[in-house]
Amino acid sequence: MGTDDGRLVNDPIGAVLYDLVRDALVTNRVEVSEDTEYYLASMLSAFLRSDPERFSVALGVELLRTAYLEPTRKYAKLKEVADTSLFLSGIFLDHLEAQLPTTDYFFEIGSNAYLQLGTGNERHPLVEPFVDTYRDLGRRFEQFVHALAAMADAELFASNSRVVGLYERWLKSGTSRDAHRLIALGVIPSRGDGTKTH
Repeated sequence: MGTDDGRLVNDPIGAVLYDLVRDALVTNRVEVSEDTEYYLASMLSAFLRSDPERFSVALGVELLRTAYLEPTRKYAKLKEVADTSLFLSGIFLDHLEAQLPTTDYFFEIGSNAYLQLGTGNERHPLVEPFVDTYRDLGRRFEQFVHALAAMADAELFASNSRVVGLYERWLKSGTSRDAHRLIALGVIPSRGDGTKTH
C-alpha cells in the first residue's frame, strides 16, 4: 500500500504525512502493517484540516456516552475519541506533559477506545477493515504516541528552542518519556555529572 497505492496520491499533504509517519515508526522501532501506516497518515491529514473546537470536548465523558449509542453512532464516537486522544497525545505531548497527570488520562482513554473498536462483541461493519489496526493502536498506544511525538519534534515543530526546552524539562522531571524524545532527536540525556538516563 503506501503512497503509491492510490489512497493518498490525490492528497499531497497526506502523502507527505505518510512518509513522515513511516519514518517515525521505523526510527522508533515500532513495527506495523502498511494499513496502520496509512490509517495514521489519513488521521493526521484529517486533523490538520479540522476545526480546533473539535479538541475542546471532554474525551472521558464522550467515551462513557458511547455505551448508550446505537452501533453506527457508537462506532463513529469511539473512533473520534480514540483518534483525538492519539492526535493530541502524540502531536501535542509537550502541552499535555505540562499539565500532568493529564497525560496518562489521555493514554488510557485512547487505548480503551481503540480496544473497544477492535474487540467489541457487536462490531460495526465499518470496523471490520480496521480491526487489526484498532487492536494494535489500543495495545501499543503509548508506543504510537512516542513515534508521533518524535515526528512532531523532528519535523513538524523542529527548532533548537524546542530541544532545549525538552532537555530542561527532562533535567527537572527525569521522565523516561522526555528522555525517549531527546534520544529520538539525537540528544543523549545527561545531567552533566556523568549521570545518564536509565
